[in-house]
Amino acid sequence: NAMSIEEARTKSEMAGITSDFEQYAGIELDMNKLEETLKKEINDFEKMMANIGSVNLRALEIYDAVEKEYGVLLDKKKVLLGERDSVVQLMNEIEANKKGLFIQTLTIINDEFRRIFLQLMTKGEAYLELENREDPFAGGLHINVKISGNKFLDIRCLSGGEKTMTALSFLFALQENDPAMFYVLDEVDAALDKHNCEKLAKLIRSYCTKAQYVVISH
Repeated sequence: NAMSIEEARTKSEMAGITSDFEQYAGIELDMNKLEETLKKEINDFEKMMANIGSVNLRALEIYDAVEKEYGVLLDKKKVLLGERDSVVQLMNEIEANKKGLFIQTLTIINDEFRRIFLQLMTKGEAYLELENREDPFAGGLHINVKISGNKFLDIRCLSGGEKTMTALSFLFALQENDPAMFYVLDEVDAALDKHNCEKLAKLIRSYCTKAQYVVISH
């Protein structure tokens, strides 16, 4: 009877130990560590779990809400990226068309500039030149003038009267391309002699059938 009782007690104890170890099924046991070391590690991990605090029971609910919001943001991002690509493509098309239109307009203005320059100046030649032909908007525009000799000069190298006539030739060339209805010229003949003043007045008179001119003169 005593042996049967002891056997039953031992089986019950083994069943309890087996039940406790079921949660560690499949985990390889480290049999090389001392019991004191294992107890210390267990104690440290238990303290770590205690410091973590209680479990947030709404964590899954919050996660679902955040995940849904994240999905909405991803969809918006996808739409915005598509719109950005469309805008970039449109900008590239505009840039290409802008360059072509600019070169075309500059060619027309340059032709008018050379023609009007010859009306105001009995001798010489002038033309417009881009600093950067490949990328016109990355540089400026030069006005090259040849009054006498074979060398073209920048407009800054000319005399006051020559600068005035050249600048007026450029302004009238712009007017030919994009005419307005009303113009005011304030003492543009200040640096001109009588002969050049007469040529300028004759040119302005020829434009008076197309627009109204107010000229302030000496």
